[in-house]
Amino acid sequence: MDNNSQDSVLVDVVVAVHTPDRPIERTVASLMASGLPTDAGAAGRLRVTVVCHNTDVEPIRARVAPGHRNLVRFVAYADGIKSPAGPFNHGLSLATGTWVSIMGSDDSLEPDALARWVEAAGRDGADVLIAPMAHAGGAAIHTPVVRRTRTAALDPVADRLTYRTAPLGIMRLQLVRSLGLDFPTRYVTGEDQSFSAKLWFSGASVSYGRGLPRYLVHDDAAVRVTATPRPVAEDLAFATDLVESDWFAGLAPAQRASIVTKLIRVHLFGHVLLRAEAGTWGAADAAEMAAAARTLLFAAPTAARPLSVADRALLDAVTRREADSVEMKSLATLRRTFTNPRTWLPRDATQLLHPEAPLRFMSASALVS
Repeated sequence: MDNNSQDSVLVDVVVAVHTPDRPIERTVASLMASGLPTDAGAAGRLRVTVVCHNTDVEPIRARVAPGHRNLVRFVAYADGIKSPAGPFNHGLSLATGTWVSIMGSDDSLEPDALARWVEAAGRDGADVLIAPMAHAGGAAIHTPVVRRTRTAALDPVADRLTYRTAPLGIMRLQLVRSLGLDFPTRYVTGEDQSFSAKLWFSGASVSYGRGLPRYLVHDDAAVRVTATPRPVAEDLAFATDLVESDWFAGLAPAQRASIVTKLIRVHLFGHVLLRAEAGTWGAADAAEMAAAARTLLFAAPTAARPLSVADRALLDAVTRREADSVEMKSLATLRRTFTNPRTWLPRDATQLLHPEAPLRFMSASALVS
């Protein structure tokens, strides 16, 4: 295990916790079993930094097992913003190790995860290792949709890296610093999109930890949707700002298209479904969603070409400002009904073998482990 830092830290892990009711003790316990020493005098050791965000440190420290408390660096951080961006940025600013990793306070790692990830990254000569993910006690999470035969030197377009929005795994701290990566604090959602996109398209060597111990997402980490509806423009600001940035304009056309295809498929369509199912979809949502779609497609005009017939029907409804909630719910549900042939093929037959085309995408997704 290489260690290029001036101290003995090999991996710095930053955990953001926002309230004292989160199961931080589970997260910390899994890190202590991740295969790296925590003794301050040990070479190649692990350092865990728990950033207590807009909340007191002591109740959070008290949750951690007594035998683990002195092995954790607890840091208070207050910014008054309901976003994990600030505490992650602060924790990253304190890191000095060769590798850095971020975690949510609901999540955990399978045994020996960090040691195995570092070993694999070293073997591959990687700058980033994307962790395999799963629901705790359940199914694998099939992102990113990497080609079946690839684990190292991944291509951000061919291996569909944009579908892994959160940069979970390990990253070389020197790379993070040289790219000037941080999590924007101004967004209500999607704060990790620009960080990960700039990481995947940086030219860095990226590996996927296929078959290695996994990052586990627990049921109590489910997204809690606020009871106060937000404007579409606010929810999708992270996406429209990204595609209007100078950084995005500097990408190759295929790279821009891959990002926008994902933004449409996951985020734009996801927000349509959320509102349609809640029965809140109306003329205002329709107008704002159409404006967002125009911004995305202007930035990457070919991005819609690989989408399925069912996807394109929903996108057509968005762009024509369809305001009927029942109609939008039907279209948004149909595109996820994979027994229907309209979800299998792209409307544009020339895109049949495109990496984002439905059959290639779904078959590759099924093989991700």
